[in-house]
This record gives sequence, structure tokens and C-alpha cells, in this order.
Amino acid sequence: MDNHQQGRKPSQILDAEKIIHLSDVELEALKFLGPDAIQEAINLIEVVKIDPEQFKWLTVFQLQCLDAHKRFHPGTSTLTTSPPSNGVTIASNTCETTAVEPDLVSPFERVHFYTGVSEDHPILLHRSDLLQHPFVIPRERFSVIPEKAAHSANHPILKNNLWKETVAPEIIELLKDPSRGICVSTMLPVRFSTPDEDGRAVLDDYIVLWISVHPNTTKETSCRDVNADILSILANHDIQDAVIHWIEGTVEPLGGPPPLMRVVGDTDPTHYIRRALTAVLGVPLAADALVDSGVQGSVGLYFHEGRDRRGNKSERLMCITNKHVISSNTGKDYDSSNRPGAPQKFIRNCGSSRFQQVINEARALIATKLGDVTLFSKQLSKMSAKLTSEDDEEMAADEEDKERKQQDLKRVERDIVKLSHFLLLLTSTWSDAYQRIIGYVDWAPKIVSDLDNRRYTGDLGVIALDETKFKENFQGNAVYLAGKYTREDITSFFSPNVTSPSSFEYPDDHLFRLSGYVDEAGLANPYILDENGKAGFIVAKAGQSTDLTFGRVSELEAFTCDKSRRYSWEIAVFNFTKKHGDFSGKGDSGAAIFNAEGKLVAQLHSGMPRGISNHVTFGTPGHYVVNLIKEHYPHADFDSADLIPKF
Repeated sequence: MDNHQQGRKPSQILDAEKIIHLSDVELEALKFLGPDAIQEAINLIEVVKIDPEQFKWLTVFQLQCLDAHKRFHPGTSTLTTSPPSNGVTIASNTCETTAVEPDLVSPFERVHFYTGVSEDHPILLHRSDLLQHPFVIPRERFSVIPEKAAHSANHPILKNNLWKETVAPEIIELLKDPSRGICVSTMLPVRFSTPDEDGRAVLDDYIVLWISVHPNTTKETSCRDVNADILSILANHDIQDAVIHWIEGTVEPLGGPPPLMRVVGDTDPTHYIRRALTAVLGVPLAADALVDSGVQGSVGLYFHEGRDRRGNKSERLMCITNKHVISSNTGKDYDSSNRPGAPQKFIRNCGSSRFQQVINEARALIATKLGDVTLFSKQLSKMSAKLTSEDDEEMAADEEDKERKQQDLKRVERDIVKLSHFLLLLTSTWSDAYQRIIGYVDWAPKIVSDLDNRRYTGDLGVIALDETKFKENFQGNAVYLAGKYTREDITSFFSPNVTSPSSFEYPDDHLFRLSGYVDEAGLANPYILDENGKAGFIVAKAGQSTDLTFGRVSELEAFTCDKSRRYSWEIAVFNFTKKHGDFSGKGDSGAAIFNAEGKLVAQLHSGMPRGISNHVTFGTPGHYVVNLIKEHYPHADFDSADLIPKF
């Protein structure tokens, strides 16, 4: 611990910071030292000072658990030597799950309640069912906390029309009251599940109205005080099986520098590495004008213009992404046809970081295969030395082994040659950012959510693509499925209920073609069964940041609201499970969200991240996006975009 370090206020010290890095001034500000500290905390700090190397793991949050426990339960021991007779509410070396006050959330529950919902799951602010459904943690010190997963609410009474037109507006009006002290950012019904002893997901027998508030705007007590009124509104509509959960979070556009993905191992030499540079859906985009900001996004859909605005035949190939991906001025309309002679706003395939990732992957795979060459060569030398047996049968077997190993060696050598040529092509031609310009912005209206009474987000940008970049290798509205998951994995994602499988068939060429969209009625009434036999949509998307991912669509639309009280309704997608990662991340903006039938469900535009994780993804309904495009491009043809182009 650095006693000379300048002290910070408690609000400036993160929960994850290590105790050994804090000064005495900061420890006293946190009430871990000084006249206001509890004796147990003082004793622990003294031990840490004696041998700090042994306590590099100790964090502020862990000490806060001790502090909270001893302050509110001064007569109890920190460690339990035997389990309580009425069930476990205390874990060894942790704080207890019982709330600090009967109607407030304990520090441990606050952090761990949503384990599994996303990689960096949200923090629980409050919930109305603290007493009805107590949060019980494992008895053993190293036991794993059960992981939750989010599902569509799937309620017999609360359908989208009732929710959107009646129930939600009543709750929104209630929460608008300034005296409530609540600043809502999103609101949507959801049903959670936890695994049983066999690992099967068991759905809760109640739905959750999941409400998020903008960070640092709303007190936990404000959430607590309004719960009864919200539950009363639900009860008035005969919805008795509901509880209220509160978290902090803000909807953020998912255009931005993506995190580097892991290097792919011994796959086909170039097919997965080059995915970012091919004309399929999910191609990485970066606006030339935003190159210094690191903002990036993904191609959502392709379409042919058909006819221009004068009615003349047009063979222009266009693609859709988000306005915020290709323009920094999201509050102003842009139309290239109204700006004759003005400089074009160019769009690149891959920003600098994404392109460097392609190079890094190619180099890494070459290095791996060179290691294989060394290994195979040594093995062949030993095989040659061994071929001295007088046993004809043994000699034949050894010769066969040697021949197979020689074939392995030849195969890896060919792979290295291909990869070397590919890398040379990247560095000689593609490394020039201007060589990666694939088109220019044609139309990008300002971002709005009040075009009509449906209040969907309009976050559209249309790019006119360069014919010379797409003519030879264009694949159209197809998603490349190979690389991240096996055929069996993808089929099981899309058909989680084996007794009622979806119509999905894995394509022989790995290119899954999209055609059509799910209409408004279809979104409100999902017709594919999940693993629990509940109707819902399992969806996928291919984006430049998180690649191919799968998630679950909420049949009830999400209410979102920014700090200026501008609100919208969105399609919400939950992460499939923690094991399978987040559905989206920074850089995935613009990507198409589609179902097992290859129909467009939504266009991704934002999410609710915490740290590097994102536990809910938001998108504009696909039918709405297509209609907006056709209002501006009346002859837009999406279906022929997956055929050979018309150039």
C-alpha cells in the first residue's frame, strides 16, 4: 500500500481496485481505517500491510462485504463453521445474501444476482421480490453461483398489443412524475431461468418487468417506493405473476472499435481469416470521415436500386447500415442527390484495427503451420530410421504410416504457400486504406424515433457500392456460417426443441441466404418452440465485432428512453447463455438479425453494455427498416441481391 499516494474520494475508487494499491488516506475515506472503521477491517488491513504480496487478490468490494456484514450484523461471526438449520444464507469468506435492510439489496446479491446473463452481467439495483424469492448462495466456499439466462416473457395475458398500447404507457406515465426521482432508460418484460441439477434450464414461474435507469440518476429507495404502484397497474390488467427488477444502464450505439477476436487455429488456411474482406453480410465498415474516432459498424443487407429517382433503370448495388456508423452528425439529414458537386462521403471496408486483425490472424496461422512442418519432419526422420524390420507385415504398416505423414507434410506446406500469398496480397494491395474504399454514403437521414406513432428507431445509412469491388465475388444477402461453430452447433441453436425442430438446414456451401422479413404480427406471435417448449424466436447475427452469435428475441418490445426523455420502442434480444458469449458488441451496429428461416427480424443498432459486456441488444424491426428503404428507394430489390449481380 502506498502511504504517499494522493487520496481520492470513495466515489472515485472502483470496487475492483486492489486494497494493496490504496493509500491510508483512501482507506480511511472508505472507512476501512480510522475512527469510523470497524475493528475487523482494521485488523485485516494490518495483516495486509505485513505481507502485501499475499493479498494481491483482495479488492475494495470484498472488504465492503465484510464491512457491511459486520455493521448490520455485529453479533455474528464472519465465517460459518456449520450450516444454519433452516437453509444456507451465508457463504464462507463472503458477505451474506440477506439484504442490508429487509427491503434493500445486500452487496453480495447486488453483484452476483445476474450471474450468467452476460459476460460482464448487470448490477442489481433493487427488486420487488426480495422476500418472496430470497437470493440463496451456495453453502461451500468454492461453489459456483447458478447462472441465469434471459428468455422472452411468453405470458398468457401480456401480449405485445396490450403491453405496448396499454400497460407500458400507464407505467411510463407513472414514472414520469418528477417527484418519483426516477430516470428510466429501458423497460421490458422478461422471464429468467436457472439450471437444475442436470444442467437443464428451468424457467421461473413468474415474469420480470426489467427496468433500467440511467446510471447515477436514481436512488434504490426510489425504485423500492414505486414498486407497489407498478404491480398495482399490472394487477389491474389481471397480471398477477409479475415482479419488478431494477438495474442501471444506458442504451448505447454499437458502432465503435471492436475488441480483437481470438486467433483461429488450424482451420482451412484462408476461408475464415478473409471473412472480413468478402462480400457477404456482416462486412466491417468504417467511414473515411470518422477514421480518427475508431467508429466502425457492419453491413446489414444488400439491395439493388432497380430504378433511380427519375424512373430510369438503375443497377446500383446498395447496402444498409446505421446512420451513426457512417456519420458523426446524427441529427441532420444527408442525401447525396441533393448535393451535386459536393465531395462524396467515402466508406472503407475495415478500419485500421480490424484490418490489422486480419494480418495478425494470417501471420499466426502461418507460424502455427510452420511448427507443424518442424514436427512432421522430425517424425518422418524417426520413421525412416525405424524401417529396418525383417517382418514384412510390420514393414508394410510402417511404410503406410510414413506415407500418411508425408501427405500431412505436403498438405501443410501447400497451406503455408497459400497463406503467404494471401498475406502478401494484404500488405501490398489492401494495406492502403484508400484501396479499401468500397462506396460512398448515398442517403442517411437523421436518427429519429417519432416518424409515426409506433416510435421505432430510424437509424439508417445507405451506401452506394463500388461496382469494381463487388462484381466478381459478390455473394449477396448471405451469411457465412463456417468457422466459429460446427454445423451441429448451429443446427442445435436454431432448433433447441428436438421434438419441434425449425425449418433450418445447414447450407452445403456454408452460405445461409436471407430472404424476406418477419412481419409485425409474426414478431408479436413467435411460432418456434424453444428448449422449454415455449414459443419464441432464436435469432442470429453476423457482425464484425462478435462474429456469428445467437440470442433470444423478446416477443414484447422494449421501451427505451434517453436522458432528454426521448423514447422509443425496440426489438430486444437477450444473450443465449453466458457460455456462448454476448449477442453483440461495439462494431456490430447495422448488422442484420435473422431467424432460422432466413427472415430479417431486426437491424441491430444499440445495446446496454457494462464494461466490455452487453446483456441486452436492441434493434429496429426488419419490416419497418425495409419499408423505410422502399419509401426512399421505391424499386429496391432485396431478393435478387443473393443472385449474381446485375452489373
